[in-house]
This record gives sequence, structure tokens and C-alpha cells, in this order.
Amino acid sequence: MADSADRIGIIQGQVHDLISKYRFAITELEQQAQAIAQQDRKVLELQQQIKALRSENEELRLLQSFTGDAAARADLVKRLNAWSREINQAIAKIQP
Repeated sequence: MADSADRIGIIQGQVHDLISKYRFAITELEQQAQAIAQQDRKVLELQQQIKALRSENEELRLLQSFTGDAAARADLVKRLNAWSREINQAIAKIQP
């Protein structure tokens, strides 16, 4: 009988140990999920900053093209022609 009680005590100890490990793992996973969510927010913020900086860079290039040297003006003419072609293609696609 004492042998059975000892075995039950060992099994109970193992069960309590597993429960403790499970709770620790859950806590760790929750913390990691929070860290990932925070990193996701930071990534979105950085992507928005990149988009804004690219737009600002494009504006600066256009300004330099108007006031810049011949190479800058030639680049502007190329871009304007490319945009014009894209606009014409879009119009052609939507016209019956």
C-alpha cells in the first residue's frame, strides 16, 4: 500500500511539474506575441516613413529638374513622356 501511495505521490509531483511548465510556456508565448505585435507596429510605421520619404525624394527630383542642369531637365522630359504614355494607355483601356 505504501508503494502505491509513493507512486501516486510521484505522479502527482510530475503532474504539478508539467502544469508549472505549461503555465510558464503560456506566459512566454504571450510575451512573445506582444513583442511581435509591437514589432509589426514598428514595421508599419517604418513603411509609412519610407513611403513619405520616397514621395519627398520624388518631389525634390522634380524641383531639381526644373531648376537643375541639362541632364536633370532631360531626365524630367523622359519621365514626363513615360507618364504621358501610361496615361494614354490607361485612357485607351477605359474607352469603348
